[in-house]
Amino acid sequence: MEASNKRLLEESKTWKTKYQTVRNEVDDKATEELQQRSDFKGLWEKSQGDNEQLRNDLLETKKAGLETSLQFEVARHGRDAEDVDILLAAVKTKKREVLGYDKEAKKWEGVDQAIEELRKSNPGLFKSNVVGMENGRPQSAVTKEKTVEELIIEDPMAVLKEQLAKIL
Repeated sequence: MEASNKRLLEESKTWKTKYQTVRNEVDDKATEELQQRSDFKGLWEKSQGDNEQLRNDLLETKKAGLETSLQFEVARHGRDAEDVDILLAAVKTKKREVLGYDKEAKKWEGVDQAIEELRKSNPGLFKSNVVGMENGRPQSAVTKEKTVEELIIEDPMAVLKEQLAKIL
């Protein structure tokens, strides 16, 4: 199965490369043909179309980057969410006025505030008790009180001294 997937991936890459090569050749021939006919208007229109396509591609890339960074921030601040995608949708629709993107710092602002407001107004979006956590810390990190039997096994004299100090 893995060999088949690897083979398909390699074939896909090969065909993609061939497609790009043929597409570039066709574009070059079209440009050359327009140059030979001295069709400057056609050349200008073609370059304008190429510029518009590049502008659209850049815009789509920027939008995808912003969406990904917002999703990361929501996941980071809403670790106890039942479903991060639903929380992301709630933040984008219900708390849009709280969100903001700082272009200079290149980070989202107000995500933590929006999640806290949602935590109060829509508690169903969040897990009530996170398994393995106690008071926001992993259970293994929470120190537990030892029983008297455990203390006696560890150091019987320390227990005796402690009790004598309490009495006296």
